[in-house]
Amino acid sequence: MLMLDALVACTDTEAVCTKTFRQGDLFVEPSGEVSALVTLELFAQAAAAHFGYLGMTRGSGMSSGALLGTRKLEMSESTLRVGELLEVRVTQVMFMPPAAQYECALVRAGATIAKGTINVAMGIATGAGEQR
Repeated sequence: MLMLDALVACTDTEAVCTKTFRQGDLFVEPSGEVSALVTLELFAQAAAAHFGYLGMTRGSGMSSGALLGTRKLEMSESTLRVGELLEVRVTQVMFMPPAAQYECALVRAGATIAKGTINVAMGIATGAGEQR
């Protein structure tokens, strides 16, 4: 399930992705609202975009991953709305293969509306298309 719209910036330790929910998207209620709890999935997908893109650009291929959990998740709003442009920002603060930790923020119109820290496990990419 791909929820992010785009990876718009990526460095060795950071990534910025965008998401605009649209009517008919997964988790969008008929009212046009989305539970802010999907923020956790947006954070996980942005972290996956970060390590996946870096792996691809370094020739090691894409690798799978899994969200292990979160130490904290702070949200200032209980719902998100259709049509809002959201930025999902992740910063890798710990990397000890196959695990990594990311500090994350969800930003709308320049204001942080959610933040948290997630722990992820990454598959080991062994080459283009290979994984173990």
